[in-house]
Amino acid sequence: MNKSMANMTSVMSALHVPHLTPLETTPRHFRHRQTPTGIRTIDTWIPGPGDRALFASIHLPSDAAVRGAVVICPPLAKEHISAYRGLRQLAQELAEHGFLALRFDYAGQGDSSGCQDDPLAVAQWQASVAAAVAYARRAGIESIAVTGLRAGALIAAAAVDTLGDLRAMVLWDPVISGRSYVRELTSLYRVSVDDDPHHDDCTSIVGGVLDSAAVKDLSGLDLSTFDPGSSTKVLAAIRPEFAASPRTVRMLERSGAERMFVERQNQFVSPSSFVLSVPTHDIKRISSWVSRQFGEDKTFVDPEITSAAHVSTTDDGEEIWETLERRSTGSLFAISTASRTTTSHAATAVFHSTANEHRIGPARLWVESARTLAAHGIRSVRFDRMGTGDSGTVLTDENTPIVSPEARRNVLDLIDTLDVPPSRRMHIGMCSGAWMGAYVASQRGARSVVLLNIVNWSINNRRPPVKKAHVDAMESDVANRIFVVARTIRNAGRRAQRYVPYPVWLGLGFLGLVNAPESMLRTLTRRGTQTAVSLAPEDEAWFEANRGRQGVTRLSSSKNPPHVLFSGSGDHNLFHRSSRERVGRLIVASALDAFGDRRRAVSKHDKEGIGA
Repeated sequence: MNKSMANMTSVMSALHVPHLTPLETTPRHFRHRQTPTGIRTIDTWIPGPGDRALFASIHLPSDAAVRGAVVICPPLAKEHISAYRGLRQLAQELAEHGFLALRFDYAGQGDSSGCQDDPLAVAQWQASVAAAVAYARRAGIESIAVTGLRAGALIAAAAVDTLGDLRAMVLWDPVISGRSYVRELTSLYRVSVDDDPHHDDCTSIVGGVLDSAAVKDLSGLDLSTFDPGSSTKVLAAIRPEFAASPRTVRMLERSGAERMFVERQNQFVSPSSFVLSVPTHDIKRISSWVSRQFGEDKTFVDPEITSAAHVSTTDDGEEIWETLERRSTGSLFAISTASRTTTSHAATAVFHSTANEHRIGPARLWVESARTLAAHGIRSVRFDRMGTGDSGTVLTDENTPIVSPEARRNVLDLIDTLDVPPSRRMHIGMCSGAWMGAYVASQRGARSVVLLNIVNWSINNRRPPVKKAHVDAMESDVANRIFVVARTIRNAGRRAQRYVPYPVWLGLGFLGLVNAPESMLRTLTRRGTQTAVSLAPEDEAWFEANRGRQGVTRLSSSKNPPHVLFSGSGDHNLFHRSSRERVGRLIVASALDAFGDRRRAVSKHDKEGIGA
């Protein structure tokens, strides 16, 4: 028995099923959401290893009569964020075939409780799979399949001996060697982010951080030795280019897996830009294969639903709870975080995610920041705008705009559902999420905003820019030629902008015709909103090119000047661990400055910049 399995056994022995008493009783009809296809989606917490609450989503036919259950095991870190909507579509497809499909986050990952840098993380992930399967069985379902994507396939296979009898198992674009996967993760971090300057027992990866003990345990997993037993049918949905790999061949032979080729996986799980796509065709093929492994007999199920759970405890014993919600006319999915003693009228921080990220933010920063703020008596709401995460139905071959008119309407509706006045609200966001936070503050007011690595400085410019990534995704020569011409004209305009008198430049910014930082900052200042801006080097260069420093200097003598902080290092996406740590301190400092003890708010070190 290797160390990972020993850790797994010790965790499983501690696995129990506590009753998670809801912090607020939520009517069942509020928690259930029916899609146009007649599929119900239910947001819930399920009991995980030890006392950890795992976030989960259940998809099932509207009559609750099912042929079986399929537990879906997600990838890790950045791949989980990229593949999130695709896994939702898989769950929708399985429910259409008559299954209860269960998606969940591993302990310490996503929205689940626990720490991502837990030394026993790998054992906790395996125990989470077992907990999800056990939850499906308690709902009255005997016939169960497990589907794992990327590292999810490796983790599920490693936990197979603890899962009981399985009807089927799908290994979707599986990670076969844990050791090779770790090398891939760490190399990708060095190439796309930077070297990790930390000298501790943790390893940075794109989208997260792992303890060195967890890295060792993950390296010890090997799917090529996987033996599911003769009663479990296995499908290996693999990329054609990996078919001849010796480890892949060995995995196929040992597991007796049926082989299916899948396409477009890079654009799905590891896109080179913020533009990603959902491979609907392959998802339908996988769900059809699973369906063929089950009979037609149905069982009525009534899964245990818990809308609120204890997710962490402060050093002084204060319990932090999170409540699953649906807010606004768009039924946006949201999670509210607060201490057990915090009221619904407490000061509230709203987190806005960027691009195709869902509510956990960059590398789980929003989750960790929300739980930290709760320890200071500040409630947080993090949510999915329409077309991301768990808001809205996943469309065929979906690709969602970053800032659509619908998203703006939905977020304004969401803010209107909060039972706190503008003076008790703050908004936190990165890139397009920062723009959305500034937009909401300009429309509804706010005590404070924290704008991280923002690039669109015009509140009135409500049409998202077309990037090269969008054009590449179109795969059209005509679109590419049009883009080249438009980019040439744009670049010429940028070269000429330095000759435009600043008052004219600012006026054009207010009209939304140019990217003048002062136009946004002055709007927020006039509304009495405390504004903190943090910029990575590439965003600082954009800020400077658009005369941002001149604008901040002009605002420095105002009653409520903005604080613009230049990090001097790090990356735009906040994948760099030092960047996230710096930003995490800024978030807490800004919240305390707005709502709490000013003496504990912003340190001299964190206020270095301009306008401070």
